[in-house]
Formats: sequence, C-alpha cells, structure tokens
Amino acid sequence: MFNKKRFSSLTNILIATIVFSAIAGCGAKTVITEVTEYSTTELETTSEASDKEASNANSPLPRYEYPGPELFYLVLYDYLRDELGAYFDDYDVCIPSPQILEIDDADKSDIKVYGDFWVYNYDLDGDTLLCTSGGSFPGLIHLKYDPEKGFIVTGMDVVADGSDFDASAKEIFGDKYDAFINLMSDREAMEKTRAQIIANYVADNDLSITKYQDYGWNPVTLPEENIDNFYGDLN
Repeated sequence: MFNKKRFSSLTNILIATIVFSAIAGCGAKTVITEVTEYSTTELETTSEASDKEASNANSPLPRYEYPGPELFYLVLYDYLRDELGAYFDDYDVCIPSPQILEIDDADKSDIKVYGDFWVYNYDLDGDTLLCTSGGSFPGLIHLKYDPEKGFIVTGMDVVADGSDFDASAKEIFGDKYDAFINLMSDREAMEKTRAQIIANYVADNDLSITKYQDYGWNPVTLPEENIDNFYGDLN
C-alpha cells in the first residue's frame, strides 16, 4: 500500500504534501514548510544537496562525516545530511542529530529505523558553532541490505504536522507511539546527543571548536569526544 508520507530515491513517486517543522535560528521560532511534489527517480533534494555542496566549497569547516566504523550508520547519517539538510540554505556545516527510538533489522530487505531525525546547520564564529537553522523530521526511515552495494536508504515515512500529527504518528509508530512521544519530549536527552555528536565531529576533524550556541541562548560547552562508545554496533 502506497504511503503518502514516504519519499524515495529509488522509485518514481508523487507526494501530495509533506509538512515538516523547521526552526529558524535554532530556537527563534517555528516555521512550517511544505514540499508539494516529487516525481523523479532521484529525490529532488539530491541535486539540491549537490548545489549546496558546491556553494559551500569555501566553507571554513569540513563536511560532516559519520566518524564511527559502522557502515549502517554511515549511510544513515549521509542520508540525513544530504536529503534533509538540503531543505536549508547558507551554512558552513550541516550536522545530523538523530534521536533513534528503535531499529528493527529482522528483515534485511526492509530495515526500519524509528525516531525523531534532526539536522542542525551552523556557521563558525571563533571557537563557537552558531546554529543558523535546522529542523525535525520525525518518522520511519527504511533501508535494505544489498550484498554487493551494502546498505541503501529506500525511503522515509514522515509524521504529518498540525492536526494530523497524532493520527499520522500512530499509523507510523503503532505500539511504539507512547515511546515516540516520550522521546520527542525529552529535551535533555536530545541536547546531550546533539552535543556529543558535535564533539565527535570536532575531534574527528581536529578542530578548535569548544562550544555551540542557539539564537537567544547561552553557548553550550562541548563534552569530551566519545567516538568509540557513543554509536551503535550495526555493520
């Protein structure tokens, strides 16, 4: 059954409307953005991501790359950076910060990653990353494992916004709905994950960054890097 909330890079699809929440200035205010149509074999944001990569060629910061050894997470983080990050403009670096609820890898042809998938975009200011934009894409990411090509993202089911949120979330998360709501509500855990991912990016690239800062908030000092133990063990 076709799900209107899935967007895929492998098949021809038409999506009536995908609505997601974005944050302007990382905490300044909430913005609702609508994406009306995808009908090509490649997700439109793939080309947009390439354009942004070219326009950011003079960025003072290296592109974010997943620093761990797990191929599964390398593919997942690349997808978040390239596809979801492409909805935003004018930043030095896009750093994903997924809040993963559960990974169901029982079926290698449809590995399901449930969570609240954030991307944050930053500009460098001295030793501080200033958050300029970002957004939350709660839902379900589908991957498959190909013996020759490895892990491939095949699509994403995005929770609807506004009055359709609850019905859409219950459809996607099923008996995981309550756990999903708790995940979204845990700001402390979300910020802890975000800070650790930034710290690992800084360490992996030998940067002199010590803090990140959202608009209107005090800077947050980064923790020590924890690349070896922070991420999962899926290969």
